[in-house]
Amino acid sequence: MVSLKLQLILLAGSLICLVLLINFIRKYRLELKYSMLWFVVTIISVVLSIFPTILNGISHLMGIELPVNALFLLTFLGLIMIILSLTLELSKSTTKIKELSQEVGILKHEMEKIKEQMRKENP
Repeated sequence: MVSLKLQLILLAGSLICLVLLINFIRKYRLELKYSMLWFVVTIISVVLSIFPTILNGISHLMGIELPVNALFLLTFLGLIMIILSLTLELSKSTTKIKELSQEVGILKHEMEKIKEQMRKENP
């Protein structure tokens, strides 16, 4: 059973995270596509802190004796999902930056060729 003190701490922490997340989105400091997984994890945390019997059922299904340990495991898995999604986005961004850098290099080289041709034609 989750103690009332832990339940209140979880609820307060989850609500603070939810308010911060909404504020970051509202002020355009966090793009919506990156915030969706955070939003889902935070909403699940709020629901589990309000209804701890759900956590009791989940821990029983998982074969975990203490609901707090199940909460820790679920939190860990949620954070792993967030890290994985951000790593995928980082990988995409790195590939795109590399492609753009190569294109800029090619364009600079072509501009130098054109400048050289213009100098030869107009001495």
